[in-house]
Order: sequence, then structure tokens, then C-alpha cells
Amino acid sequence: MNRIVLRSVCALAFILVGCGFHAQPVAAQALSTGTITDPSLQDIKAFTVTIPAGWKFQGTVVRGPECSPIAFPVFRAYSADGLTEIRLMPAFSWSFHPAIRMGTVAGCLPIQQTLTAAQFLDHFVELIPGGVHVVGTMGVGQLYQDRVQRMGANENAIDAKNPGSHSTIDAAALRVETVNGSFVIEQRLRVYVECRTNSSLGKFSGGGCSAHVDVLRAPKGKLDALAGLVDAHDLTKTVNDAHWLQVYMQRQQGEDAQRMRNLTKTESQQISMLHTQYEEMQDTMNRNHAAFMAQQESQFNSAMNNANSSMNAQTTAASDWVDYALDEQTVAGPNGTVKVSSSYSQTWVNGQNQWFQTNDPNANPNNVLPGSWSQATRVHGNGQPN
Repeated sequence: MNRIVLRSVCALAFILVGCGFHAQPVAAQALSTGTITDPSLQDIKAFTVTIPAGWKFQGTVVRGPECSPIAFPVFRAYSADGLTEIRLMPAFSWSFHPAIRMGTVAGCLPIQQTLTAAQFLDHFVELIPGGVHVVGTMGVGQLYQDRVQRMGANENAIDAKNPGSHSTIDAAALRVETVNGSFVIEQRLRVYVECRTNSSLGKFSGGGCSAHVDVLRAPKGKLDALAGLVDAHDLTKTVNDAHWLQVYMQRQQGEDAQRMRNLTKTESQQISMLHTQYEEMQDTMNRNHAAFMAQQESQFNSAMNNANSSMNAQTTAASDWVDYALDEQTVAGPNGTVKVSSSYSQTWVNGQNQWFQTNDPNANPNNVLPGSWSQATRVHGNGQPN
């Protein structure tokens, strides 16, 4: 099946470079909202996000792997020229039990200890394709810091009821520079990392961590204005829908019960200790998740894609994960890069903001459709070459 789309690339705001818009200063823009639906629950409304007025918005809900099986929103909001962007990334999770030799769970990072937010960012910059220049640290914003501290207080209250439990949470941000064509792009990489450990479970002692990243991107010299707008209004905050939360928690409880049944079947000899470990870790995750969402203080964090063979957390660039979650691919042509459907293996462009997609390797729109067409090249989600 072939299809042709004759729309303005600038109107769709999928081009990262090449459109002739001159956006108004970021700080002067009014605000609007975007809606995120949950594809795993019949696309019911799940979250609302505040974004700059006039920006384009894409978002979805993705679920974490077995080491942190919680669903979180992921989104990107971007200006008309595609150069200024706010992203909420999939969550990065890992677990560790030093006394047990066990392989890394699919989709979880192969890290065997707790990390601070600054230490995690040192790992995260290695995921950025095409090279990155680390300029230095940045502030995380007061509203963001206040939210992280409230999460820490809640976790400390849970720790007080569970002997041997210990939680840590902190935040950090880096200013980095990358190159997009002829543009130098400044980025703020911001993260909070929460870790939970328990030392009272014998050989099953250990814990797990989750890192929640948001990214701001702007042409050089404009990042501080964007960061000021985001921090003043806490624009990476996602507000949950009450109906979605109820449906989600019901499903989560059923899945937790099934995990427990599977656990008892395969680990009957150690069931007492494993049951204690499981309940304590699930209690921490579920109570944190429900409390912050119910207060419309959802953890405004990234959701880890339910990793599989095509989306391995150790090797796949973070920008490609968002394309995967949104069923998209990014291709490069004469006018720059464009987001198109991932259902087609070949994309042709004619330099006039028009493109043609097909799964037929012998198809060629030249001399059939108006204009001169060339085949686009698939690239990473942020425009860097594969």
C-alpha cells in the first residue's frame, strides 16, 4: 500500500530544521494544555500537561519493566520551527541483590548499586548519539526541587514502618551542547533519582532505583529563557485523570496478585522471605504512585518502554524510544528531518515539504507524481545519523 501526504511540514511541526518561522520569545508565550491517553487501557484520557500556546504536542503512556512495573507518561512538546522542545523521557530503572547471582531483567539497566542524580547524568550523556559537549551544571528549579523533597518525606515515612528499609532521592541538571545541522543546540538534562533498599532480608537484601529525566532543547542563547518558563510553571508536571487512576490501580492489583502466584510457584522454599521483600517493595512503589497522582502531583517523569529485543536500554538512543512509543520513525531529506509513520519501510521526499511512503522496494514516484523525488534516509529520533 502506498500513500501520499500533501501537507505543510511546518504546519505539522515535524521538521527539526528548515522551516522559516520566527517564533516569539519563549518567556512571552501564553500557555495551553495537551492530553495524554493510555493505549493499554482503550486510549482513555490519562494525563493533562501544560505547554506553551501554539506548540505541537505528542504523548503516550508506557509501562516499566519487571524491576519497576509502573506506568508513567512520556511526551514531547515543540515549537513551530522544531528547534525548541520540552521532552519527558521514559524512566530508567534497575535493581540489585548482591548476594544473588542473577541476570539483568529485560529493559532494566545493568547497574548494581544506588546512584545519585549527578552520577546518573554521567551515564545518561553517553546515550546521546553524535557527541555532546558538557558545559556544566544548571539549577533544577524551585518548584521541581520542592516536589522532590515532598517525595523524599513520603518515602521516609514509609521507611519508618519497615525495619531495614532506606530510601534516597535527589535531583541534578546539566547544560550540554549538541549540533543539529548548522544549529548549535543547548540542552538542559534534568533528573531525579529515587532508590529503595532493604538490609533485613538476608541473602535477598538489596533494592532498586528509578531515574526520571526531562530534557529542554533550544538554539544556543535561548535555553535559559526556556528553562525560566518551564521552571516558573512546572511545565514537566503531568496531572492524572481520576478515572484513569482508578482503572489503572485495579489492573495493577490484579497483576500484582498474579506475580505473587508466579513467585510462590517457583520459589516455594524461600516464600516467607520473598513474600516480605515483594510486599515491602510493592507497597513503596504503589503508595508513592497513588499518593502523588491522587494529589495531582504525579511524578512528572519518564516512562521506561516495556523493553524488548528491539528496544534494549543499553544500546538504543533515548530519542529512538520516544519514536517507538509513538509508532513513528524519523527520516532525513532535502528540507531536514521529518517524523513519519513507522508502518512503511521507504519514504520519498521532493524538497517541497511533501513526502510519499511505501513498502514496495521497487516503487519510485518520479515521472508519476509532480516534482523531483529522492529517497529519504532513516535517522535517530533527534536527527542524528544512524
